[in-house]
Amino acid sequence: MKTRNPADYPVLGVLYLGPAHGYDLCRELRERLGEVWTLRTSHIYALLAGLEKDGLVRHDRIDQETRPAKKVFSITDGGRLVFLAWVRSPVMNVRDIRLEFLTKLHFARFDSPTAVADLVTNQLSVCRSTQKRLKREETLCRTETDRAALDFRLAMLSATVTWLVKLLPPDLRRFAETG
Repeated sequence: MKTRNPADYPVLGVLYLGPAHGYDLCRELRERLGEVWTLRTSHIYALLAGLEKDGLVRHDRIDQETRPAKKVFSITDGGRLVFLAWVRSPVMNVRDIRLEFLTKLHFARFDSPTAVADLVTNQLSVCRSTQKRLKREETLCRTETDRAALDFRLAMLSATVTWLVKLLPPDLRRFAETG
């Protein structure tokens, strides 16, 4: 599977919800994801070109009476598969929570009734596994700086786990707090 530019996915996400031309796509991204993703219009058009080249989106030219024709983009079946596989998978690094996970969380709401809980549960599993691995590495710290860096990473993971648990519905939250 081709490694994709992470910025491809919010573009695919908007198109997953319905066709859009470039300007509408830019507006939708700003409205939906606010400060999570800040993509310039020129960047979005470059992403669309790459996605179209890879067969994940296509466009139709729509003639307008008083303006030049516009391209309306839509996601292909292949694009849908790539997007949903991305949305349903947790991020592997805590540093990707702020950008990628929040984007996945937004679009998972449009996937299925259980998609958000599944995504959060899988992300909790990844974070807890990473916590266990890092705790095993505590004995390997040779310097104060190594120890401080590890303590920082563990604190970030602990805060992330607490936040993720709060995202779950109450019936799942009780189970996750003890997990």
